[in-house]
Amino acid sequence: MLPFANLSGDPGQDYLVDALTDGLTTSLARVPGNFVIARNTAMTFKGKPVDAKTIGKDLGVRYVLEGSVQPSGDRIRVNAQLIDAGSGSHLWAEEFDTPRADLLQTQDAIVAHLANKLLFHLFQAEGARLKRTPVANRDAEDLALQCVAGEWKAGSMSKEADAAYALCEQALAIDPNNVRALTALGNKILSPALLGVSSDPKGDLDRADELLSKALALDPDYPWARDQKGWVLLAQGRNDEAIAEYERALALDPSFADADSGLGWVHLRLGEFDKSVESFDRAIRTSPADVSLVYWSGGEALANFGLKRYDQAIDQFRQVIAINPNYIPWAHTTLVAALALTGHETEAREALKRYLALPSIGPLKTIAAWKAHLESQHWVPAEMSELMYDGLRKAGMPEGEAKTN
Repeated sequence: MLPFANLSGDPGQDYLVDALTDGLTTSLARVPGNFVIARNTAMTFKGKPVDAKTIGKDLGVRYVLEGSVQPSGDRIRVNAQLIDAGSGSHLWAEEFDTPRADLLQTQDAIVAHLANKLLFHLFQAEGARLKRTPVANRDAEDLALQCVAGEWKAGSMSKEADAAYALCEQALAIDPNNVRALTALGNKILSPALLGVSSDPKGDLDRADELLSKALALDPDYPWARDQKGWVLLAQGRNDEAIAEYERALALDPSFADADSGLGWVHLRLGEFDKSVESFDRAIRTSPADVSLVYWSGGEALANFGLKRYDQAIDQFRQVIAINPNYIPWAHTTLVAALALTGHETEAREALKRYLALPSIGPLKTIAAWKAHLESQHWVPAEMSELMYDGLRKAGMPEGEAKTN
């Protein structure tokens, strides 16, 4: 499903159009037997000229759903059309007019029409409807939608995302029970702790857990909150509970690729490296142009390191670092270790030098600091982490002094 086009002429209305795209992706993914490309990959096509045949070939999909949204006052007009990606022919098209206040219900109408009119086996009628509880305060929800749209565009760890998160703070000031804003702010606090660049990882995990637990108490069926709760549990070493949260998120939204990546991390932690590769592969296939792709590819590289497929891991880590060198410290250090363990010590020392020069690695500059981080959050099996430390020593990383988080 492609991002719907905003025909209002006002870029400030993009977040409404993005919310419809997001909701429709979730609705369609719920249809039994349906494979839907995840929202984050779909959004990379936003505002670009597209060809259905090319998209079908690149993403491995049979159908392309596209459309437009035209807000006007209190009304919204939605046009949707389904295209056969193989032939480029139009299979179905329809126009919907709805009050702006009922935007989310429009998603159900579109999916229901798809199920009723196309008569393909993948569109079963049982997948057509979502049950929603009306938001308590529409002003707060509007701010939260803008916050999430801004965070997605900027990236959760970027300075540009701060302005977006401020909108979620405003939303909670109006409505302390806004689930979308609670989840977004939980994600903001959680991300630095997960990556090892937080100055107070335990405190941040506790604060994120509080926000996400409140969100789930208010709406147990919000997939993003389920997914984020899984990451908190993963960081706390509660593997079985983390698996349950990721599986619940996928049951609610089968296109939620981040939950598949979470399962990849659990399997990695348990030393089930083949299963880890399979989970990361599913995430990548579901959302092959995702903003989080570097983390998933990096996770798969770690699994290959655990399998001692060092050459494959080295290639993958280099690709990950080329895409984003700043926010994934473990990609650098595991690359260093893999190079050193395979006899490429000169390259390993050069890679270590580049890593230590990065401004974004926080305290992770010594083996002792890495031990404290990995042991506090149980990211990889002990045997695998010891291999990493051996490689880092060979490359010349300082030993440092042990510190407790």
